[in-house]
Amino acid sequence: PDIRLVLARLLIRAGRSSEAVTQLQKTMLNIGPNPNVLYWLGEAYSIQGDNTATLKALERAGDLAPANPEVWKAKAKVYRQQGEAAAALECLERATASNPKDLAALNEKGLVLMELGRVNDAMLCFEGCLRLRKREPIALGNKGICLAMLGKYFEAAVALKNAIKLGTPSAVLYNNLGFALSNLNSYPEAVKVYAEALEMAPNDRETTANLAAALSKCGRFDEALVYYDRLTESENIDPLLLNNVGNCLEELGKKEKALACYRQALEIDPENRIIAFNYATCQMSSGDMEHALEFLRTHTAQDQGDRQAWGLLGEIYDNLQKYDLAVDCYNKALGLE
Repeated sequence: PDIRLVLARLLIRAGRSSEAVTQLQKTMLNIGPNPNVLYWLGEAYSIQGDNTATLKALERAGDLAPANPEVWKAKAKVYRQQGEAAAALECLERATASNPKDLAALNEKGLVLMELGRVNDAMLCFEGCLRLRKREPIALGNKGICLAMLGKYFEAAVALKNAIKLGTPSAVLYNNLGFALSNLNSYPEAVKVYAEALEMAPNDRETTANLAAALSKCGRFDEALVYYDRLTESENIDPLLLNNVGNCLEELGKKEKALACYRQALEIDPENRIIAFNYATCQMSSGDMEHALEFLRTHTAQDQGDRQAWGLLGEIYDNLQKYDLAVDCYNKALGLE
């Protein structure tokens, strides 16, 4: 049986999972149900993509050896693959209860808590990892991501920079560092970091959009449009992405093209206040006061509390020398009426 088990593990590592299953099943025929054999049987089924058989084998292993954290970690992995974060968390809680110093289980538990939106609880897990192994790069990076999610951007940037320095840099770490730097208004540095992330993951849409936005904040609108163009080739275009393209075109003085982008965005999301405001502002700056006025009248009638729209409407009336109407709109913008 020992030789069969060693052979099965070698077959699993070689990717020959069907042969490994045969050897493991023969082992159990000889010695009966065994938690170690069942664990490796679960690994073999996992390689085959048979989650049902994997969980069944691991459940039997867990029944025989409930204190074995490896079994619970393996079950958690399957549940995460199936999108069952709550079930994965329950398994990882069993794993960390069995071995509180299991750094891998504690880190994985933190990741699942992040998936469930429990960011503060996830932070405690990553801090626990760092108490077990100071300056551990994976836990440090995950802590940095949590800090950014909590709006603690300076601390996040420090943690992420250290994680990149100490461990293996990844597109995820660079992208999150760029996010933290952008929120600290350090846009030139964010551009460099996003470029690093995109070099590692050239087809990542989120990183591409983030780099374009950071370039735009630096006033590098032509360069930003190069990256936005990559994203607008898709069939399912995000209206806010089109809005950002419109912003760049407007800054470059290409107002007609900008208006076309805003119109396309509003066709997808007609109730979006940000896009509506930018569309009307662009119309006004193009000198088309009448169309901007008509559009805003409809918009403000739908949302009487939109102070920004009332302010712009007041500005249009001011330009049209309709001062009484302008005063009325400005008062509404200030919340005085």
